[in-house]
Amino acid sequence: MIIFLCGEDTYRSTQKLNQIKNKFIKEVDSTGMNLTILDGAKLKFEEFSQQVKASPFLARKRMIIIKNLISENKSKEIQKKIVELLDQAGQDAEKDNILVFWENSGQAKSKSKNALWNRLTQEKLAQEFIPLKPSELNSWLKKEVESRGGKINNQAINFLAASVGNDLWQMSNEIEKLINYCSQKQIIIADIESLVKNKFDDNIFNLVDAIGNKNKKLALKLMSDQFNLEADKMYLLSMLIRQFRILLLIKDLQKNNPSLTKDNATKELKIHPFVAQKALQQARNFTFEQLKLIYQALLGIDFKIKTSTTKPRLLFDLLIAQI
Repeated sequence: MIIFLCGEDTYRSTQKLNQIKNKFIKEVDSTGMNLTILDGAKLKFEEFSQQVKASPFLARKRMIIIKNLISENKSKEIQKKIVELLDQAGQDAEKDNILVFWENSGQAKSKSKNALWNRLTQEKLAQEFIPLKPSELNSWLKKEVESRGGKINNQAINFLAASVGNDLWQMSNEIEKLINYCSQKQIIIADIESLVKNKFDDNIFNLVDAIGNKNKKLALKLMSDQFNLEADKMYLLSMLIRQFRILLLIKDLQKNNPSLTKDNATKELKIHPFVAQKALQQARNFTFEQLKLIYQALLGIDFKIKTSTTKPRLLFDLLIAQI
């Protein structure tokens, strides 16, 4: 049996690899004596050949896991010889062995002329793990939280997905942190705001900076990037409304306290210190009246999206063009 696991989503491919390995230990060899893991970057053909030809010890099969042979081993000769060995030995090589080839990225796919890559992708048990699309990420996130005994509502799922993106290694850590923090309670947006560094906030801050600096070209590009990434349109709008509302409140507080500090703003507005610091910096680029006009325009976009057939992207682009 030959299994090939690859792709940019190394979190899910690693999960799959661990499932395969654990199943082998549970069902075939609980001692682990017939399980061998080879570092593909340093692997010599002689070692691979020796492992494949070795007989199982007090078990019906051996499992040989070869990691990053295609992407990290500089020798093309070893890959050519492995293909020849697999073709020549055929079922004999697979009779006593479960061969698992694992690549830690999708980079190997660019080497489509590589004979070993082509050979492995033809296997029935070849699987490529590509980054999840937004809808797939939400579904995965919900299942992952529930599988760990946690609870999360749909709004929090959208917020967490937008905050972290499809880096599932970081997402896994954030989920664990949130479940431990919330204990038996349902995870809500406030919990995520307290504990998770928000990547989406960075995009919003950059967009607001571009608008404040009257850099329409950059603002349009950043907005386009969000649409190309299939960001949820209403969530994008709600985050922009939230940020400009914070800027309005900052300006209002500064009327009575021109030397308003980050700590003052954090306490008064009950926001994260990082958000307060960014808001204080960004507020300098706007007058109070400008902020009111932009805030009202954003509320107008919200109304039009809900009541008309105008495309959201056009509404956002028109807003930026009019600033």
